[in-house]
Amino acid sequence: MKKIAVAALSCTALMSAALPTLVQADEHKLDMTFRTHFGQVDRDFAPSSEEMSQALRLDYTSPYYNDVIGVDGSLYAIFKLHSDGNTAGIPLLDENGEGFTKIGQANIKLKLNDDSELRIGRMRIVSPLMTDTDGRSEPSTRQAVKATTSLGGVNLYAIYSDKVSTSGVDTFENYTAGGDGVAIIGGRYRFGNGLGIHLSHGQLKDAKQQTFINSNYSMPVGDTQLSFAAYHYMAQDIGDKSNLADDTGADGKLDTSLSNLAVSLNSGDLTYTVSYQTVGDDLYEPSWYGFANDKSVLWPWNSVQILDFYNAMEDSLQFRVDYEPSSVPGLSFMARYTEGDTKANGFEDKEFDLEAQYTIQSGAAKGLNLKLRYADVEIAGPGKLQDIRLIAQYKMNIF
Repeated sequence: MKKIAVAALSCTALMSAALPTLVQADEHKLDMTFRTHFGQVDRDFAPSSEEMSQALRLDYTSPYYNDVIGVDGSLYAIFKLHSDGNTAGIPLLDENGEGFTKIGQANIKLKLNDDSELRIGRMRIVSPLMTDTDGRSEPSTRQAVKATTSLGGVNLYAIYSDKVSTSGVDTFENYTAGGDGVAIIGGRYRFGNGLGIHLSHGQLKDAKQQTFINSNYSMPVGDTQLSFAAYHYMAQDIGDKSNLADDTGADGKLDTSLSNLAVSLNSGDLTYTVSYQTVGDDLYEPSWYGFANDKSVLWPWNSVQILDFYNAMEDSLQFRVDYEPSSVPGLSFMARYTEGDTKANGFEDKEFDLEAQYTIQSGAAKGLNLKLRYADVEIAGPGKLQDIRLIAQYKMNIF
């Protein structure tokens, strides 16, 4: 995989220089995004943290030369505006509280046919068993090979990744000490009646395998819209477990699951959601290597701003309200409360979240997005914390 990575980066650099002379300039796309992010975490059980960063992101997308090959790339430059020196839990800057620059994405894309594509190099992956989030200064990205195709309306994908660069880190690191990679296959399909299904399976050698199953369905009920979503994850250890970083049960084995069922009702400007989640006998960790490098997250509703409510034998219930006033386009609010109870010891986790955001609709600042995120959390054992995030983001197209 190392030779593939070197070749991919080299070819990406060469192609990016050559393509502008091979195709029309207006077929290329370059976006510039500015993101100012302030984060503050006050903890009762550990030192508090406070950081502020200014991120500059350049995203280049090429056309397909001869309708076959192209290159995409992203450059992330993170500048320090403020840091209190304790960066634990707020990866807006690097581990030393300083800014950094990295080539987050650089990949060759091959168009195999109108419905199939192959990508090789650095890229952002968003799938249920490998998710690169974008909630900090910059998104995490992977070194990977990814193939996608569509057959009879079924969207299929295959992923192999051997390195990852998380938010706040300017290098790409292996998943394991031995350099083993994660392999994933999956697909999704939507039936004519609106029922959608998504299946995925992945594994890491001598660590674990994970399986994901999702179904979703929406239906009109009078003047309202009723939606259902069900998620089910399963994880088991495999091989000699030398790469397994998950917490295991008393028997030393990993064999657990996580199930989530959510029901939403949309009525006018308001959407009400109730979500229930239950976890099997062992802690369910979505990360492939104990969150050391890979920080993949869960997709279900009860994975919220701070907590995921994935402790062993934990049941959790969430109530959520979303409000998007039609009289003020671009404005939205969200409030949710999630409470989890661990059957094994009676511990309770609680999290209350508020979110407000507005996107300016006209004028010189049209497109500027302003967001406030707040979480009040009570973790059984450690104690309480409050998390505040203020984010301003503006995206502009260069060409």
